Amino acid sequence: MDIQQKFNDNLNSILKEKPLKLAVAVSGGADSMALTLLLHNWAMLNKVDMVALTVDHNLRKESAKEALKVNKWLLKYGIKHNILTYTGVVPKSNIEAIARKYRYDLLFNYLKENNIKYLLIAHNQDEQKETFFLNLSRGSGIYGLCAMPNISERNGIFLVRPLLNFTKADLKNYLKSIHQKWVEDPSNKDTKYKRVRIRNLNKLTQKLELTNERLINTMKNLERVKEALDFFEDKCYAESVISYNEKVKIDRQKLLFYPEEIALKTLSNIIKNFSGGEYPPRFESIELLFGKIKNSTLNAGITLAKCKIYFDKNFNIIIEKEIGRKNQKNC
Repeated sequence: MDIQQKFNDNLNSILKEKPLKLAVAVSGGADSMALTLLLHNWAMLNKVDMVALTVDHNLRKESAKEALKVNKWLLKYGIKHNILTYTGVVPKSNIEAIARKYRYDLLFNYLKENNIKYLLIAHNQDEQKETFFLNLSRGSGIYGLCAMPNISERNGIFLVRPLLNFTKADLKNYLKSIHQKWVEDPSNKDTKYKRVRIRNLNKLTQKLELTNERLINTMKNLERVKEALDFFEDKCYAESVISYNEKVKIDRQKLLFYPEEIALKTLSNIIKNFSGGEYPPRFESIELLFGKIKNSTLNAGITLAKCKIYFDKNFNIIIEKEIGRKNQKNC
């Protein structure tokens, strides 16, 4: 089976109904360029309106020039393309995480303004492996070690990943076969980024026979465990949450009745949803909070994810939006 047919089959299995229009995020790197061109062929075949979107972060002086280069390449194929430029303050630290937030904010705003509900992104098999080790290094639980889903929903937008069973080598070989160039981002070789350091462990993992396929099978096994945990998490939430309005009140004894993994995940999701955060708090922070709840040592309370968390007089757990940090310990 050629790569285009494999891609078409993947996308058709993910999208149960074909949308009238969709967007693709393209940085100009090999992964996203391959995705954009494969998607373009699929969209023409299926008569779907498609637009490619490039975010210029303004983090490197070459970024604007690279975005224009991508525009030139895509126009050659007749692909509609827009450059979304970030004009805010350039971050000095935690650059990768902040840039990712800026990128998704710009992309989501464009999609909502143009009534597009599907955004295709170029996560692939190699990135599955890198994400596994990245989350493992952060002490993630089962949820952080599961495989990326083919499709997920965020803020009313469906993120679609049709390349999860393609390697980076597959995608580069495809571009070479059609004589299409791509942009090489120098940050992909900068070892100050943990993801790059993990990527550089490839030779070692191959020696240990930790192949992409074996790791992804492990992630799929964890996914089945996650489904079981989700079932019991729903029960834990229904039985332990007393009220959820301006504040959240949780019955401590009912929360502690459940196995620790269920209680931890329930607590994490409550805090994430109540705080309005894009991601749940770090697993280590949730573990620390849970320990204080279990041992009745919350005392004056702690802050986590811009929320104040403390006991009321009956030892119910109270979560409220943080007003100030005075006399509070950060978890």
